[in-house]
Amino acid sequence: MKGFFRFLLSLAACFAAALVLFFAAGSYVWIGLPSYYEHNYQKGLVKQYRALQKSDPTKPKILVIGDSSMAFSVDSAQLSKATGMPCYTLGMQGGMGKEYVFDLAKPYINEGDIVVHPYTGYNAGYFGTDLILLSVENEPDLYFDYLFKHPFELLARLKDRCVVKLVATAKGETEGEGVDFYKAEAFDETGNMTYYRPAGRYASSLEESDHYFFYAGMYSQRDIDKVNAYTAYCKERGATFLLTSGVVYRDHVDNTEEDLEKFEAWFRSVFDAPLIVDKWSDNHFEKKLMYDTAIHANSNGMKAYTQNLYEDLLPYLAR
Repeated sequence: MKGFFRFLLSLAACFAAALVLFFAAGSYVWIGLPSYYEHNYQKGLVKQYRALQKSDPTKPKILVIGDSSMAFSVDSAQLSKATGMPCYTLGMQGGMGKEYVFDLAKPYINEGDIVVHPYTGYNAGYFGTDLILLSVENEPDLYFDYLFKHPFELLARLKDRCVVKLVATAKGETEGEGVDFYKAEAFDETGNMTYYRPAGRYASSLEESDHYFFYAGMYSQRDIDKVNAYTAYCKERGATFLLTSGVVYRDHVDNTEEDLEKFEAWFRSVFDAPLIVDKWSDNHFEKKLMYDTAIHANSNGMKAYTQNLYEDLLPYLAR
């Protein structure tokens, strides 16, 4: 029996050593070798995060957190000018998982802050590790934070990502800048999207993108509980957490006004945070304000959405 237990202990020790070796080698490749993804647009998230890190914790700010719908809709410079408060955004793509972005923001939420989330769903417990890895490549603090909090998610994806990077490094290649706004250079040093997106572009991909139908009960109780817990967290920190609607291509919303009224009534009843729009459809935009997909605004749409957000925030700015 003792021999059997020794065998189990040895097996466990070998497994632990193999894990340590795997993470050590993977970590060296991911943060030690020259960056392969430095031009990837996921790096816009890093710019946003670094700007937020430098924010003054004693000075109340506006922080808008979300996904690509938010990144394409909110002009933090325009919002700052309108409100007279420092404004920041945090969020790059829904496939990363909202929970990752929400958690990144937590240490920087302080007394007097206004935190706004354009709600496009939550999906509690989901982490899009591939996209997260693209963001945290060659960013040791962000990489190790994710490693220690979510080792099993990283274990499942790190090997494949490292193989891609190693092959590219051996060939002396780096990822191209991407097309149009799908590159790090589309964002300024604060992570604010400044790439000009004109009206009338990407008409075919816009028309081929998803349709949306909003209905009572469409979000799970687990997701609702997570968002309500975040509302409580912000309150504990002395901040205000608010919800708003995200930008959506009007022609791809398959609801009647009556449908939307029923959805909105349900939404207001299940979430603890205020929904600050007068109507859910206030941010459903016509085609000339959209770009590429049914949830991305062009530059004019970004100005319009940011102006709407400013007006919806006015009652909270006066407090």
